[in-house]
Amino acid sequence: MAADELIYQTARTGSPVNPGLPPALAYLLVAQAKHETGNFTSKFFKQYNNAFGYSYVAGGKYQTGSGTIADNGAPIASYPNVQNSVYEIIDWIYRRRNEGKFPQDLTTITTPEQYAQLLKNAGYYGDTLTNYVNGLKRFFSNNIVATTSGGVLLIMAALFYVLYKKY
Repeated sequence: MAADELIYQTARTGSPVNPGLPPALAYLLVAQAKHETGNFTSKFFKQYNNAFGYSYVAGGKYQTGSGTIADNGAPIASYPNVQNSVYEIIDWIYRRRNEGKFPQDLTTITTPEQYAQLLKNAGYYGDTLTNYVNGLKRFFSNNIVATTSGGVLLIMAALFYVLYKKY
């Protein structure tokens, strides 16, 4: 299974301790992973299965230390597989929701701009909001093509939901 499809499916299914994410947010996670890893080409992704640029946190449930320091000076997290990296970000989102930094209704997170602002407000990244939004947008618009093996009906249902939920 391709990395983008694995990330989407894992995000939809959920972590061992938290439920799955809504379709739009799961697609945003795929875009985030592509942005953070240079479309899955980074050393951190290839060597450490780190799909989100997550730093090592001692005692983290899903990660191990890699011994490598990222460009931000923090040690990079290593994961036994990509799924564990997705579990990490799912749990992070639910922690931010419980802290009031993300909306209680995660179905309301539907755009790269909104998601990037939530991540920024929660201290997830140090880049500018504009750069992060542009990175997410570049990959978010391509998710339809990139995950077609996940099922055309699922993709169409997610698009319908995102585009027409207001009506």
